[in-house]
Amino acid sequence: MSTAVVAYEAATLDERMRYANTIAAAGQMIPRGLFDPATGKPSPPKVLLVMETGSMLGLHPMAALQSINVVEGRATLAAQLMAGLIRQAGHRLEIVKAGTIPGGDYAVTVTLTRADTGDVYSATWDIPRGIRAGLVDSYEQNAQGVFVVRARSEKGKILPWEAYAESMPKWRAISEVALEGASDVTLGMRSYEEMTDGGIPIAEPDPEPTEDWKALFAAAKTRAELDEVGDRLKEKGEGTDALRAAFLARAGVLNREENTVDAEVVEEPSAGGDPSPSSPAEPTEADYEAAEAARFDAAVDAGEVRP
Repeated sequence: MSTAVVAYEAATLDERMRYANTIAAAGQMIPRGLFDPATGKPSPPKVLLVMETGSMLGLHPMAALQSINVVEGRATLAAQLMAGLIRQAGHRLEIVKAGTIPGGDYAVTVTLTRADTGDVYSATWDIPRGIRAGLVDSYEQNAQGVFVVRARSEKGKILPWEAYAESMPKWRAISEVALEGASDVTLGMRSYEEMTDGGIPIAEPDPEPTEDWKALFAAAKTRAELDEVGDRLKEKGEGTDALRAAFLARAGVLNREENTVDAEVVEEPSAGGDPSPSSPAEPTEADYEAAEAARFDAAVDAGEVRP
């Protein structure tokens, strides 16, 4: 175990939390899976979860950030990391590939042999098995007689089983034998590939904005102007939870301003001759945005939306 891991384990929880916040401040240097969809920024709690999981596995915190991810609130391991941990523990892991994707007979068999008991675990994955698991749409010959893998999202986006057809069977086979024969090494955690290639759906990355939508929201002087920006955002398909909160926050401010009836305010003197206490301050745009963020968090907790 490296000295860096020992130092991390010796730190107090408060020190670890401060470290997680410091790492999260790195912004785009943090893997996308550790971002908070509601804010569009790295999530310190996710970073802390990843580093704590890495500590249990004897990994340097920075190595953990590169090979551990958070899916649906659960820590997951990259299949490459699983293979490395299994071999580091002294067990034998053999990977055998046969055939080719274009030839229609590609398959990967992974065999795990325990060093302590001699028990053997084996798993074979191929494209037809991916089809049975609902991970691949089709695997058919084209006009030239070449087999082609097709795996697309509902929006037509190319999924990993099509983009990395040779690799996905290998990762799934490693995940399977790791779960069956080396759960003591991987702590029973599932692989990132297993959790994201169709086993459990996750949200697609936020689209790259073509305009500064938040600035346009802030510049809108009337609700009609704001709605016009909102319609343009919808047409371009670039909406995110963070933009939705910003839109609703600005809408709340504009609605209040447009519904306010101008009236002369006359301060009544109090019994003691002093002016009466001032009325509570009007809610600001930041107040509205905080309220929308709180409502979004409540919806996540209630299971109405997926983070």
